[in-house]
Amino acid sequence: MRITRLDLGRYGPFSDKSLVFRPDARLHVVYGPNEAGKSTALAAVTDLLFGIEERTNDNFVHPHPQLRVGAVLATASNGRLAVMRRKARKQ
Repeated sequence: MRITRLDLGRYGPFSDKSLVFRPDARLHVVYGPNEAGKSTALAAVTDLLFGIEERTNDNFVHPHPQLRVGAVLATASNGRLAVMRRKARKQ
């Protein structure tokens, strides 16, 4: 699977932002000026895959219950899968 779009719905300093990646590219390079959100976007990928930490620091704009990060994934059979991760309390 490949990430073709990373959706930063409510995550860190972002509200309703998306990064779109070319599905045929072998490598993606995300670049920008300091404080542009590159590290936050990388943290969003980790949180998307493994869950948003209980006491994350990425709630400085949006409160914990509103944190959202999502993606559109391209599958090996050329299908598409949309996923969304929200901040939830572990039970």
